[in-house]
Amino acid sequence: MNINHVKLFKERIILRALVISLTLVFAAFALLYVSARKDWLEGYEVWRIVMQQLGGSLFIIGTVALLWEIFGRRAFLDEILAKAQISKEIAFSGIIKITNSFHHGIDWKSYFRTVKELDIFFAYGRTWRSTYAQELREVASREHTQIRVVLPDPEDKHTVFELAKRFNCAPEKLKDLIKEAETQFKSLCSSKDSKGGQVKIWFLPMAPSFTFYRFDHVGILALYSHRQERVRIPTFVCESGGTLYDYICEELDAMIRPDGLAKLIYDSSQKVI
Repeated sequence: MNINHVKLFKERIILRALVISLTLVFAAFALLYVSARKDWLEGYEVWRIVMQQLGGSLFIIGTVALLWEIFGRRAFLDEILAKAQISKEIAFSGIIKITNSFHHGIDWKSYFRTVKELDIFFAYGRTWRSTYAQELREVASREHTQIRVVLPDPEDKHTVFELAKRFNCAPEKLKDLIKEAETQFKSLCSSKDSKGGQVKIWFLPMAPSFTFYRFDHVGILALYSHRQERVRIPTFVCESGGTLYDYICEELDAMIRPDGLAKLIYDSSQKVI
């Protein structure tokens, strides 16, 4: 059925509904008019009352139906279509959870237990690293696992200055926090003979505007606040196949590919870059 046929079909339905509504209204007026003429129904009081009640009911039904066709149906359909479109867009995004509690609203440990490929992008993530230090070591100790980390470049003055201003700390303190994160991730594969996973670290010469984590087929993206005080931040959990997960993967690829935005500074399989 082409679009012209669909349009014609819709117009016929609307026209039919309007005709029925108007017919009910006219029938109601006729019944009310007849019931009001007592001389016409003299001796038939019961029938006059029935016609009066029926006319009133038909008038209400016809009027409501007419108003619905003129005003209500379109507004209702627009609302349904809008909600359906929003639901469709959420489904396409692959979002499975939204929380404003970054640390407690996500079951991080369940993701750590099974992850094979873990990708991390943040400014330094001190609290997160401290909270899940043991889980990070366990992932790194498992065979055939990979941890890839992208950090801001502590030697890029513009990046350090921007982040120091955002987090309300001195530039030297900010550099120390980034290097602290670098040291912790390097220590995950401290043993040269370790049969565990691989750890790679990149430095990005720009300040992150958001942070993300990828646990195999699950992505977690959180925003950074522009306020200096600590606030709850929206965090999105998404699955592979959705547009948000694809965005995370594309952003990571743009950073770490050979000609990418970031510079590889550590590879545990080579120890020195």
